[in-house]
Amino acid sequence: MELLEWLQLLNDLEKQLEVAKNVNNIIFVGYVIVATLAKKAAPLVAFLFCVLLVGNEQLLAVSEFNMYMLVVVIYSYTFNSCDKKQSKYACVTICLLSLSLAIDAFLYGTDGYYGTRQTILWENIEYLAACAHLVFISSFISIERIRDGLRDFVNSISRIALNSDYMLFSWYTIYKIQSTKQKT
Repeated sequence: MELLEWLQLLNDLEKQLEVAKNVNNIIFVGYVIVATLAKKAAPLVAFLFCVLLVGNEQLLAVSEFNMYMLVVVIYSYTFNSCDKKQSKYACVTICLLSLSLAIDAFLYGTDGYYGTRQTILWENIEYLAACAHLVFISSFISIERIRDGLRDFVNSISRIALNSDYMLFSWYTIYKIQSTKQKT
């Protein structure tokens, strides 16, 4: 019976790792877009370094407490390269999340590693980190620029449509059809 439970836990862990890889890929694409559009490489480099740090903890031989404290240090450096308030707040959010994970690993872990006792924070690390990173990525995106671009696009289409004889004739025909339907 224990072997079946162990195999089930191994299968669940494999599924969680697959989901984490997919989420990291999506977040990576977001950081690449931000690095390209905002012309800032610091957030992308910080994310890549943290993924390598968290994903390969055996290579560095550091405890989870120290690993999360390194993430705090990395994102505190990234904080200095942020220009907008929203980006700084989002960076602070990632730092606070990493700090709370470090404290959680220190208090409830064994020698800085998570042991058999799993807290609510530890069980939701992937979700919390994904949300924090998505908020950080979205803080670099200017909603005003997107809105202005869409407005300019619609205005240009409207100007083309208003100056086109075919469109004027079509609108006139549609208007006549609708007005004759209303009379009957």
